[in-house]
Amino acid sequence: MKKIATRYLISLSFLLLVSGAQAQQYYVVVGAFAKESNAEKFTGYVRSLRYAANYELNKTKNYYYVYVLRTSKREAGLSQVTELQQESEFKDAWLFFGSLGSGEVIAEPEVVQVEPEPIKEEVPDIVQPDTVSTAVLFPSTNTDGITPERVVKGKLFKFVIQTTDGKPIHGSVHHVDFNRGRDIASYKADEYIDMPRPSRNNNPMSLVCGIFGYKELVKFVNYDEPLADESIIKDDKNAWVVNFELERLQKGDVSVMYHVSFYKDAVVMLPQSKEELDELVSMMNDNPNYKIKIHGHCNGNNSRKIIALGQTKNYFSIQGSDERNGTAKELSKLRAEAVQNYLSDNGISSDRSEVFAWGALSMLVPETSTSARLNDRIEIEIRQN
Repeated sequence: MKKIATRYLISLSFLLLVSGAQAQQYYVVVGAFAKESNAEKFTGYVRSLRYAANYELNKTKNYYYVYVLRTSKREAGLSQVTELQQESEFKDAWLFFGSLGSGEVIAEPEVVQVEPEPIKEEVPDIVQPDTVSTAVLFPSTNTDGITPERVVKGKLFKFVIQTTDGKPIHGSVHHVDFNRGRDIASYKADEYIDMPRPSRNNNPMSLVCGIFGYKELVKFVNYDEPLADESIIKDDKNAWVVNFELERLQKGDVSVMYHVSFYKDAVVMLPQSKEELDELVSMMNDNPNYKIKIHGHCNGNNSRKIIALGQTKNYFSIQGSDERNGTAKELSKLRAEAVQNYLSDNGISSDRSEVFAWGALSMLVPETSTSARLNDRIEIEIRQN
């Protein structure tokens, strides 16, 4: 009887050990936060850079870790850390070994720091891409006025973007490599795309549709068997039609304008910010009942010289700008007002928006972090819909 009991205890101990070991994984971490709301916002920012980011609580440290890869293979984690340190803004990425979330940690977590290797300047080999950017079917017309059909080399796809009530939305769908955190291609809605076969590592295809004013939607489409997704149909041109129905933001939702960026200590925005500002204008036009609050943030709490908009009110160039001394709160207020003025200049009544200045009270990362530009941001809160 004692032998049976002893064997049982040994077996039980072994199972518990295996169970605990299975709970432990390697995580490629790019940020740690005491507040879950900050971890959630930073996760959204990392996802906007096309990384498959998530966050979980480290119960031992009581911090929320934002990670871009979870794996049981240490070599894969180290490889991703090195790539991030060398090729991304996440220079302080690191490898955590243990359990996050509901799992229990059975050993002190292992933290592995990886020193990036020096990057050699070499002439890169010419590599044929595993896919191409937008290729539109039937682009030309012959002298008889008849549009000839082109031979489809891959498979014909068409992406439709609309609201949940069927209203068309102009925009693009991104084919994303989540493992490497990069865009493979971008496809405009309502165009026929001759898509070549993706690499084995990118099938099913990760298709992301993120348009400001709507909740981001991700679909995984099997190139070889598109009908595995019941929402995909074939049209009269023998094209696979992938429909994205986007849900509008509702009252209380807060959306970060990840692609609105400012020059250092400036109210003036980088030129690429215009695209997302125009999406905000479209959102307000498409939703006439929307009223919003524009939240302005900045990096660091010190007073500084502020590059403000001049009389010419050029939102995207420091030429003609004014310089003044001001506090962090004044800078964040001027930034929020610049977005409000841009809306007004584009036909959106000023009584549909209000501004709030946070200064540096809600920084998401440390002031000196390699991701510090995330602190210089604009957030849009839906106050009425």
